[in-house]
Amino acid sequence: MVDSALRRTRGLLAVTAALVLTVLSASPAGALTPRHRADEWWFAPWAISDIWKITRGAGVTVAVLDSGVNARLPELAGAVLPGGDTTGQGTDGRTDFDKKNDGHGTAMAALIVGQGGGNSGFAGVAPEARLLPVRVSHSTGTTDAAQVISEGIRYATDHGAKVINISVAADADQEIDECPGLVKSAIANAIQHDVVIVAAAGDEGDAANAPEYPASCPGVLAVGAIDKYAQPWKNTQRQSYVTVAAPGVRVGWVGQSGKYYPNGWGSSQASALTAGGVALIRSANPRMPAREVVQRISATAKDVGEPGKDSATGYGVIRIYHAMMKNEYPVAANAPNPVFERFDASQARDGGRSAPASTPLAASGKQGGAGWGTPILVALLAIVVIFVVVFFGLRARRRSRRPGPPSSGDPAPDATPHRPASSAGHPSPHSGRPQFLPPDETKGR
Repeated sequence: MVDSALRRTRGLLAVTAALVLTVLSASPAGALTPRHRADEWWFAPWAISDIWKITRGAGVTVAVLDSGVNARLPELAGAVLPGGDTTGQGTDGRTDFDKKNDGHGTAMAALIVGQGGGNSGFAGVAPEARLLPVRVSHSTGTTDAAQVISEGIRYATDHGAKVINISVAADADQEIDECPGLVKSAIANAIQHDVVIVAAAGDEGDAANAPEYPASCPGVLAVGAIDKYAQPWKNTQRQSYVTVAAPGVRVGWVGQSGKYYPNGWGSSQASALTAGGVALIRSANPRMPAREVVQRISATAKDVGEPGKDSATGYGVIRIYHAMMKNEYPVAANAPNPVFERFDASQARDGGRSAPASTPLAASGKQGGAGWGTPILVALLAIVVIFVVVFFGLRARRRSRRPGPPSSGDPAPDATPHRPASSAGHPSPHSGRPQFLPPDETKGR
């Protein structure tokens, strides 16, 4: 009897151990590395293939505040979490309501977490990140851009996003600090929760060139658009708030219909690609605070154009590998951090009013039920099962070695343990409609 029980115990242990190994070794976005399209030219100068040997974005949730996302596309299979809607329409963010551009939000999502499938075979730069869609535009509900954007930022923060991409905008010309108070408050709350907010600088650099929020807001990493030769796109906004630049010319576009548009222009794409880059940085450096992430991004950017900061490309082209590899490319703790210096100055002027007290996020339950949360829980439960089985298996074995009771025909004492009691107007997309840096001697590093 004891030998039989021990054999069953060993069998259960083997099965449980296999379960744990399977869960812990599983890739959140699938076992295969997606292949990018040949025309996704930013993969080469950014050395994404080399970066993917270190991380593909696992463990990071990126929120996309936009027109919603068509989560049913094969290009996004398994990568999109249930999200939210701050336009008053009550969706979960997984439907794209942008008909004019065939899905602006879907296009941004594919640039970040594209899985390399579908008709297009389009791959995002952080395919193992999880995407949280928050619909803030193309609504038939509220027309208050500041309200829907601020609520969208708060929703993303409350649901575990560590990176927020906002490729929509509204006019900030008449706002204090070029940012409405509601949005400033939501940004301050996100920063308190260690979130990096990335936003498109704007697409009217050759026209009105007026400041647009949320890119213009203190605390936001504002991104301009460049081509593959590191030249500013003619329409990219020329503003003092522009921090860095990223690919935004001839950047392909996956529409919500599944159609692929090979040529796209806009700071929208530049912002989304940067947000994907931030996800890679945060995945490789899970203990690096948002302030340091942003500091390293601006400090390690490749200066282009005239020496120093300029209004079109900021401090230069983002270099993901440089920003990610802290030991290889050190940045002094007291190095300039312009995004947060401006944020801190704004907070000081406001007396901290735009950063209301808030309850920190819980350690779990904020990832929308996907990502690594569920596998870790399963693994922990499996470990508990192993402990219980081993403990009582050994206990049974020790009892089998004790002198037995006098033979009386009665069964042996039961060794089974007792179980315990159990702004006005809709925010508009930066897209234009659906060119960065050729590979150099350091492969984009």
